[in-house]
Order: sequence, then C-alpha cells, then structure tokens
Amino acid sequence: MCGIFGIIGEANEELGEQIAEVMRHRGPDDHGVWVSTHGTPVTLVNTRLAIIDLSPLGHMPMTTMRGEVWITYNGEVFNFAETKAELIKRGHEFRSNSDTEVIANAYEEWGDECVHHFRGMFAFLIWDVKRQRLFAARDRLGIKPIYWAHTPTGLVLGSELKAIIASGFIKPSLNLQSLLHYLSFYSVPSPLTMLNDVHALPPGHCLSWHQGQVTVSPYWDVPTAKPSRADEIEIKNELRRLLEESIRLRMIADVPVGAFLSGGVDSSAVVGLMTQISGERLKTFSIGFENEGRSIDERSYAQVVAKRYNTDHTEVIVGGEKVADEIDQIIAAMDQPSGDGLNTYLVSQATAKHVKVALSGLGGDELFAGYPQFKLLAQAARYDPLWKTIPNPMRAFMATGANTVSTLTRKPAIGGAVAFADDDFLGRYGRTRILFNEKMKAMLLSKNVKDELDYNINSRAMLERFVRDDEDEVIDRVTRLELKNYMANTLLRDTDAMSMAHSLEVRVPLIDHKLVEFVTTIPADLKLKNGQPKYLLTAALADVLPPEVIARKKQGFEMPVAAWMRGALKPMLDDVFSSRSLTQRELFDAPYAQRLYQDFLQGEGAYMRVWCLATLELWMRKFVD
Repeated sequence: MCGIFGIIGEANEELGEQIAEVMRHRGPDDHGVWVSTHGTPVTLVNTRLAIIDLSPLGHMPMTTMRGEVWITYNGEVFNFAETKAELIKRGHEFRSNSDTEVIANAYEEWGDECVHHFRGMFAFLIWDVKRQRLFAARDRLGIKPIYWAHTPTGLVLGSELKAIIASGFIKPSLNLQSLLHYLSFYSVPSPLTMLNDVHALPPGHCLSWHQGQVTVSPYWDVPTAKPSRADEIEIKNELRRLLEESIRLRMIADVPVGAFLSGGVDSSAVVGLMTQISGERLKTFSIGFENEGRSIDERSYAQVVAKRYNTDHTEVIVGGEKVADEIDQIIAAMDQPSGDGLNTYLVSQATAKHVKVALSGLGGDELFAGYPQFKLLAQAARYDPLWKTIPNPMRAFMATGANTVSTLTRKPAIGGAVAFADDDFLGRYGRTRILFNEKMKAMLLSKNVKDELDYNINSRAMLERFVRDDEDEVIDRVTRLELKNYMANTLLRDTDAMSMAHSLEVRVPLIDHKLVEFVTTIPADLKLKNGQPKYLLTAALADVLPPEVIARKKQGFEMPVAAWMRGALKPMLDDVFSSRSLTQRELFDAPYAQRLYQDFLQGEGAYMRVWCLATLELWMRKFVD
C-alpha cells in the first residue's frame, strides 16, 4: 500500500521529493522519484508501505526488465503469483517477488486489457516509454483512489487531494456542484471532487493520456442481476467457497495481518474464517466508548467472538475529549469532507501500533441486504398497488410526515410512510440515503450560491446513473445503489483516507469482485428470506458465527458523536455556527444554519446535518483558505 503521484508534461525531481514528503503517511518505509526528459517530460513518485517483498527490489517507481514501462502503484493484486507464472510462460523475466512488477509486465503483455487479469485493490500510473503514453487504472469497486487534473502542459495525478494541491498546479477552490451533492450524500460522488478542476477516476475505470488527449473509460461494472437456477444448498456452498477463497487471498503478506472486530455479523465472519484458514492466533481490534457512549457500545459482542477464536484482542476506548484534541488531524486525514470516517480513523490509529495490515467486514451490509431500507423498500414495492389507491391528499400528508430513515436522523421512521411517501423506487430510496433534500438545500444555501448552481444536475440525477431498467427486483436495485453510491463514495473513500493517515492497509474481502459477481446471481428472496437481513450469509457461516452474533438484532455501527457535539466538541461548533463564521463564508443562509444547530442542541434535530456542515467548514479552513 502506497502513495502515488505523477506529472505528465514536466520532469521535476525537486517537486517530486516535496510531494513524497506530503504523502509520507501513506508510505513511510521508502520513497522514490523517477523523472524522464526523453520525449514527453514525466515525473513519477511513490511512497511505499512495504507489505509484499520487503526487500529493496520492491522499490518504486519501478520498471520492467525490458525497460518499456515505468510504474508507481498503490494496492495489492492478490492473484499476482498465478499471473506471474503466466507471464513467465510468455517470456517475461522478473527481478523481484513483488506484485508491482507483475502489473508492469502484464501491461507490457496485454496493454490496457491487463486490468482484467488482476484480482484485488489497486490504483496505478504507468508511463509507456515506447508509446509516450500514460495509462492509469483503479480497481473495480473503488477501494483505492486516483485524483487527476489538467495542467498547462499535461496532467497531474495522485492518491490524495493534498498531493494535487501541494503540486501547485491548481489553486484550491470549492466546487459548488459538489457542495450540492455533499449536502445530499454527506460525501462527494465521483467523478466530482470538492475542488474545482480536480476529478476522481471512478471505480472500475481506466484513464489514458496521449499527445494531450485524455480518455476515461469503464472496464468493469456490477453485473446485472440474473438469478441462478441452482438450489439453496448449492448456492450456500458456493458462497462459502468464495468467502474462504477471498479471505485466504487477503491474508497474503510478508508482514503480520490483523482484523477489525465490531461484533457484528460481517467482521465476526471475517475473523472466524481467518482463524480457521490460518490456524494461528489473530490480532483483533474494536472500539469502545466512555460514559456517553455506553448505550451503543458493542464490545460485549466483539469479546464473544474474540474469546471463541482466542484472538489477541485490543479494545480502543474513545471519548469526546480525544476527538476534540485531534479534530485538526482528523479533518486533514479526511482529504475531502465527509459525514463518516471518524470510527475508521480512531480504530486505525490504534491498530497501526500493532500491525501493518487489517481485514475489515466492510461491504457485507451492502452486498447481503443488511440495512433496514432493503426490507422497507421491498415492502413498499409489494404494497405499491394498495398505496396508489389512497387519495392524493392523504398520501401528501403522509409524505410530509415521513422522516429520513433512522440511519441518518437517529430518530425512528414513521411507520412505513418513509418508504411509501414517493411514487417511484428512486424517490423512496433517496429518503433512506439523502441527508438534505432539495427543499432543505434551497433553504440552507445562500442566494449567491443558488444563483451560481446548475440545478439541472440534482442529487436524484446522480442516483439515476446507477439504475438499470432490466433489474426488476427491489433488493437487486438497492444493492447496486448501495455498492456504487454509498459504499464507493463514502465508506471505501473514507476507509482509504483514514487508515492510510496511520500507514495502515485495510483489506475488504467481502467485496472481492468475483464474490460480488456471484452474489448478483443469488435470487433476491434468498438475500432477504422471510425478512431476515443477510439470511444467506449467516446460513453459509452457521458453524463460524457464535449464536449470540447470529441472534442479535441488527445494529449499525454507531459512535456517540451527538453526545460529543453537545460536550467536548461544542466550543468548536459554537465557532463554526457563529454569525461571524457563517457570514464570512457566505455559503449558507446564516439564520437557517443556526436554527439547525440550535434545534440539535435542544434535542429536536438530526446531529448528522450539523456534523456535515461543521466538517465542511473545518475542511474549508484547512484545504481552501
């Protein structure tokens, strides 16, 4: 796992060294800068977190034995050994045992099609010396990032916005269209970033640059759901095989490997299978909270799993004072503003003191119908004909009363009104994931901002990109949106940024692309059988998961952020929502923003809306001002 950076159109070793220092946290073990003045000037930079082949032969940027390409690379290709064997048969020679050299040789052999040979998480920049061409690619689900921007002479690309800013090629300014979507999704959807003129390469996409022309194109997408005709036992057995294979691959490392353990089904499954596969004592890590967070503390469930598998378990106890003391570092680590990621920052901080690699259960809820909205929206579709017989005035009244689902507001939904309040699937889904709806944003944003915005590109349009008309089952439609919207733009982006801030590599076996492709063939009624979330996942792992974990009621991971915001973080929030701060920034209508804050303090408003606005302001101060 590493930091990568490149400039096409300029050979500048001194700047490369400066960028390496900016990205040092992503790779403290080694760094390298390669420049070329042959033809198009090029600078490639790498900061290395050594995981596979710890020797100097793994140094990057790296070239092949043939010297036809140079590469800077971030990630892990877990099937590199078999790909290497195939390349040796085709006449390629290797000097190292690294997966980096395999990727470079695969490009020499197969060109842009090389990405189809890789299984894992990756982001890389390749300079093709012979063709004077850049080729960059990002993994299928979006685990590792690439950001890029045009320069007067070519391109600049990197793992973080911080590196792009530090290059001096762009002047950081807020992208108002991105702001509009951030308020909806509490993260920025790719290919946008929060900065004008800086783009995010979307998951499953490649980028090429040749003679001044940039081309961005997809090479993979979540397949259209096509239910298998296999019976439940066959499906369950194949799921188990793929889960074990994915975890076995993600335990490949030349350094110790640990795991996050929250006590939920997903992380417990990962820990159980890791222990069974390795036969060794595993290091596990979980978060607990001081007084204000005891009601949502999940350590007791994590302890059950840790005891069953005799793990070397570490509990990280966190309070509001620690968050307040480190808020400046937390915002810097985010790289882009986010309403999420705080938990990953804190558990990664503790985990990195013990191991360099940790496996996570991220993706289980999205892939196996774990969230409440899967059941809620499936019910809405089932009763839709009855709903449409209700007179419009009554339906309008129910829609007015409906709140966003509790995952955002921390308040219970009003019966089924949340799901039924809109006439179509996408409107209903939006109520489960959108933080500020269009009406709220119109009240929140200042007149100056609204005058500049293009409202034709609203948040619904961002979701419409992912809807496929040939997917009939609601469960499959929700799965696609969760994977491509919430997971890719929020969970995975935050996990990369927050873990790499502490030089920790996080691997996510539950979204191995072969596993994802298989799950799209599972009939919807097996993903949510009899209304039970993750039915098939728990059935396939009945011998792995403790009964207490299987029987527990679904509880999304929570942190006592609201309590901290009324306590240790309140002085910071008072400043953010002061008339001086709001008026000076001129992004929001000051009275409306202050009313949101006061409603929250009085226990009448959603903490997440206030937290997102605060995070944005703190990010602006650090990255733009």
